[in-house]
Amino acid sequence: MANPKEIIEQGGSIVKGLSMTQKIVALVLLVVFVVGMISLTTVSTETDYKVLFSGLSQEDAAEVVAKLSDQRSPYKLSENGNAILVPAGQVYEIRLALAGEGLPRGGGVGFEIFNETSLGTTDYVQRLNYQRALQGELARTIRNFQQVVEARVHLATPKESVFIEDEKPPTASVSVKLRGREKLNDSQVQSIVNLVASAVPGLTTENITLVDTSGRLLYRKHGDEDGMLSGSQLEYQQKVEQSMRRKVETMLEEVVGVDRVRARVTAEVDFSKTDLTEENFDPETQVVRSEQLLTEEDQSNSANPQGIPGVKGELATFAEADGQGANGKSYKRNNVTRNYEISRQTKKVQESGGVVKRLSVAVMVDGTYKKSVDKDGVKSLEYQARSPEEMRYFDKLVKNAIGFDPERGDQVEVAALPFALSSVMEVEADPMDRWREMANLVALPFVYLMIAILVILFVVKPALRLLASKNVEGQLASQLAAHGGHVPGAEGGPEEDLSLSPRGLTDQERIYRLAQSDPDRAADLVRRWLRSDA
Repeated sequence: MANPKEIIEQGGSIVKGLSMTQKIVALVLLVVFVVGMISLTTVSTETDYKVLFSGLSQEDAAEVVAKLSDQRSPYKLSENGNAILVPAGQVYEIRLALAGEGLPRGGGVGFEIFNETSLGTTDYVQRLNYQRALQGELARTIRNFQQVVEARVHLATPKESVFIEDEKPPTASVSVKLRGREKLNDSQVQSIVNLVASAVPGLTTENITLVDTSGRLLYRKHGDEDGMLSGSQLEYQQKVEQSMRRKVETMLEEVVGVDRVRARVTAEVDFSKTDLTEENFDPETQVVRSEQLLTEEDQSNSANPQGIPGVKGELATFAEADGQGANGKSYKRNNVTRNYEISRQTKKVQESGGVVKRLSVAVMVDGTYKKSVDKDGVKSLEYQARSPEEMRYFDKLVKNAIGFDPERGDQVEVAALPFALSSVMEVEADPMDRWREMANLVALPFVYLMIAILVILFVVKPALRLLASKNVEGQLASQLAAHGGHVPGAEGGPEEDLSLSPRGLTDQERIYRLAQSDPDRAADLVRRWLRSDA
């Protein structure tokens, strides 16, 4: 085994044999190696922390931190203090332990407020505690939504009255703090409103207000402001306008190019609901519905006086009928009753809201640009307007795309105007850009490869060569000392005399010069010496 002193001496001689550039490169590599080992050791020994709870209120965070301190459990707080971190291997264990003690409470009391009651509690305090507990439980439930960080619920429950006319409905106000830039969609807003309404007796959705901490009104009763569109109606109108705009822009972009068209659409939508009942009668198509025929006939030949008894009754009261005798009479009467039914048509029409009453469309189309070079060699873009024929073609396309109806009062205006140069100027593709991009992709591995090659060529290889020369020098010196300055010849030939070297040089210097001038010969001599010793 090599002596440590000899190893140190060999290392020192290797360093002395290096040039200044090689020494600097070796020093840099040594520093990088040491720093990397220290970083690796630090990372491997550092405890991995994971999030225990995040998004806690200040009250809950204070209680959790106090409990962790009592349990002597290591923890860390995030930079903004909204998250508590504990060692990764203890996350679930600590969560279960804190859950057993009711932590975190969720920023408000719930029905656990009734876990400890006293006999002296009045009925008013009980009602107040119930309201606080209900508010807290609703807030906890709302916080389960992924988009909600914090929630507060305020309930106003009027005192019950024995008179119906004096009763007032309960109301509720809900405030939510959303996570980052997330938003609640209409379905989620309606879910929160119905959740609160179902939890409070007598509370209806019309008496609930939902806002966020930014001051935006998320829910209100539809139609509570006369003449104003509700949220869903305004959203429908915007969707109609956006759909029309996309149709126009995507169609014209196929002709003039991407980002060379701008369209704006204003839609007038009628949200009124109409129920129409219409009855039409046609007298030309009347039919007999019912018919009644009545015939009366009387024939009498009696000569006996008739009438009221008395003197006047004996007198004749009517004349003889033509063709009849003095003592006979007869009559006949026909009565026909017909009921006619006239054709009637009943039509009921129910028109729901959301009918487009009028469209106004404004379209701006960019022209063409011609590249020009002035006498100084400066390149520029010269704007060229669209031809009238093209504009008529564009106008017709836009009208067909939106379903233009002149009777409805629709308006369409298409204009050709120059866009800002920053949005239309085409950047000329440089042929070298592709090669630069490819060079950037392989630059980092190539740099690492070049550094490795330079280290091998200028540090490792010279060091190995110098170390081999030192070993050859030592072996030659020992062999010369053993053979009195003569070495065995090649393959049993005569011994070679190394004393013919320039005078004034020591054996060590002669051996060193031999190793420097002819390394192959020096190595061959060492092999022959080893065979002769064997």
